[in-house]
Amino acid sequence: MELYEAELKVFLGREYLFTVPRVRGQRGHGVDFRHVIGPLLRKPGAFLQYRHREALYPSPTFRAGYDRLVADHGERPGVIEYLQVLKLAAEETVERVEPVLQAHLLRAGKWRASHLRDQVAPPERKVVELAALTPALEVYDTLLGKEVAHGG
Repeated sequence: MELYEAELKVFLGREYLFTVPRVRGQRGHGVDFRHVIGPLLRKPGAFLQYRHREALYPSPTFRAGYDRLVADHGERPGVIEYLQVLKLAAEETVERVEPVLQAHLLRAGKWRASHLRDQVAPPERKVVELAALTPALEVYDTLLGKEVAHGG
């Protein structure tokens, strides 16, 4: 780890991993939602009592998304849906998820995290592989009406 005035650079051996802003003071904390989303998905009830919960809203749009999901689905299901939105943002990027989330906030009616996932990261289409067709050359010989020797 390299410590600078405004940031920390984290390395694994000699390989650079990431940079985080430096937080100062006794009560300072820096929480990256990407680091806690896995445990929170396993125990979603912990989200409501999480001490640094405000750090789990990457932007005001995400906070509004949380509020809307809880209002539409109820507290526990809404929290689970919001955690799925955060998981999507961790897998993709906040910048890719935020405009889609904003569009869903402007629409009336309920929506789910899976709707955002379908728009941000649509499932890949399965390509059907066809068996290779090898024609029998003798069929062409009968069309021509004569016997031809084939090499091969």
